[in-house]
Amino acid sequence: MARGTAAKVGDRFTNANGYTYEKTEDRSWIAVHILIAEEKLGRKLREGERASFKDGDRSNLDPDNIVIKVRLGKKSPRARLAAVNVMIQDHREQLEILEEEKKELETQIAAL
Repeated sequence: MARGTAAKVGDRFTNANGYTYEKTEDRSWIAVHILIAEEKLGRKLREGERASFKDGDRSNLDPDNIVIKVRLGKKSPRARLAAVNVMIQDHREQLEILEEEKKELETQIAAL
């Protein structure tokens, strides 16, 4: 993107700290690793969640390199418990989806 020209949705740039940003319709500029994390989750990041790089390399935007971490921080024990319960529920939902996929694959394999 040339300096002084209007950015279009989908345009990207990398800042001096090595983070890549993308122009979006609804949120202006956002870090690409956050967009990747949200795509993996199928939802926007929640308060206290953050996306980071498994290998520490900010230029490695492979979805397998993007991990979601929850910062429980210095919240009250009740708030921390609520955050942990949300994480457990999210993992249960993901497990249900994977169990269904497993059943479908087993059915396909059995039909071979």
